[in-house]
Amino acid sequence: MKRHSIKFKFFVAISAVALVFIGVLLLLNLFFYDDYYLMTRKTELRDTYQTITKSYDGDLETTASTLDALESKSAIRFALVDRSGSLLYASFFSFDQDRKTTPNFPPNDDFSGPPFTGGLPDFGDQRMRGAAIVFAVLSSTDLSAVSPNKLLTVSLHGNEQYLCLVGELDDHYLIAYMPYAYIEQNSTFNLLFLLIAGGCALVICLVCGYVISRAFTKPLIQMGTVANSMARFDFSKKYEGGESDEIGQLGDSLNRLSAYLEQAIGELQQSNTQLAQEIREKERIDNMRREFIVNVSHELKTPIALIQGYAEGLTAGVADDPEDRKFYCDTIADEADHMNKLVMQLLSLSKLELGAEQTYLEDVDLHALCDEAVRKTAVLCESRGLSVGYANTALTVHTDSGLLEQVLMNYLSNAIRYTRDGGHIELSAVETETGVRLSVFNEGDGLPEEELDKIWEKFYRTDRARTREAGGTGIGLSLVRAIADTLHGCCGACNAPGGIEFWFEIPAGTASTENL
Repeated sequence: MKRHSIKFKFFVAISAVALVFIGVLLLLNLFFYDDYYLMTRKTELRDTYQTITKSYDGDLETTASTLDALESKSAIRFALVDRSGSLLYASFFSFDQDRKTTPNFPPNDDFSGPPFTGGLPDFGDQRMRGAAIVFAVLSSTDLSAVSPNKLLTVSLHGNEQYLCLVGELDDHYLIAYMPYAYIEQNSTFNLLFLLIAGGCALVICLVCGYVISRAFTKPLIQMGTVANSMARFDFSKKYEGGESDEIGQLGDSLNRLSAYLEQAIGELQQSNTQLAQEIREKERIDNMRREFIVNVSHELKTPIALIQGYAEGLTAGVADDPEDRKFYCDTIADEADHMNKLVMQLLSLSKLELGAEQTYLEDVDLHALCDEAVRKTAVLCESRGLSVGYANTALTVHTDSGLLEQVLMNYLSNAIRYTRDGGHIELSAVETETGVRLSVFNEGDGLPEEELDKIWEKFYRTDRARTREAGGTGIGLSLVRAIADTLHGCCGACNAPGGIEFWFEIPAGTASTENL
């Protein structure tokens, strides 16, 4: 089934109303106009008779002037007859200057005497038609029995009919008449004019209906466009009509609904995005937790196995020689120390990540800090022929000395562990726009760029084939990153010519520097 737009329906409704209205007018004109017009003509004859009666003063000259004036304004014609039947005045006769009452009738036409009898003579002259009408009225009416204003219809040869009124005027009789042909002609002209006017009105109504329907439906179409956009979750379109009526209020309500939906859906999308991020973060944490358990188990498995094996050997008396027993005991002590370091680092990392680590800010001499770190690792460096420089560290920072020392020791231990024998390590500190950066450079092969961000993960090793003899627990750099978050700083690593550089930056908000 074909669906029409509201604009088309509105236009059709207005056109139908216009057609019905014009049709009703035509029907009323066809069936009731003639009767109505005849009634108005009769009323006009009676009103004219009343007017003449009120103005009549017995003077024929004055009455004749009044009748002439009335004839010039309407289609009514008059004749005045005395009680004897003599014609005193008629518009169809010519009178002399003295207004004599003898009309210029053809011979043998005498209107004197009592009521006329006999047939109606055939007046061939057009100007004598009025005389024929008066003759017909007088021939068919008993003047002595005339009511105050009697209406009758007179027919002439050729089916010409006239509406006549016969009334008393003092001791005279007034005859007023008008042709039915005039009435019928007026009705025809009226019907023709009504058809023309109705057609023009219909065209105007159709044009106005189209304009009005377009004006009324334009806001609805615009609101439909806005609603369709809202259905597609596009809230950029707004109703821009400036009406203050119900349609304008509906448009404003639609705009408010669009704004509310946009806000609600935006908040919902934001919540969904946040929820998705939380889910991904939870999954990541769960994966990290499982990986952490696996890594910790792996790291603790070897020292526990060694401690267990050497302890069982001592118990079984395998090491009879004092030197063997000392080796067994030293190995057990080393592995226990390794386990202790791992556990302590894990505890420190957990405190830092949970925000439970308290910080104590103080002025720290970087040069003295570096000197102490080099002193602690001097035995390891000498055993491998490594050289360490730290001349460019003459700065003072305001931070937690214990946490910063852990950072430096982790960086320096890694540098010693992965620098080739006879290589060089350089410690330096520089002021930047955002704070003070402490760097540790060691000669070596560097790392692939894709692994520079991964080395900060717990237990991540760049070379999975390395054995635990290389040293380290695998969480040192993770501990550095946690310290950086705690001190609101940052850390990183980058490949440099001839090696790799690890840096740690203390922000200017918590660091004050001065040259030593």
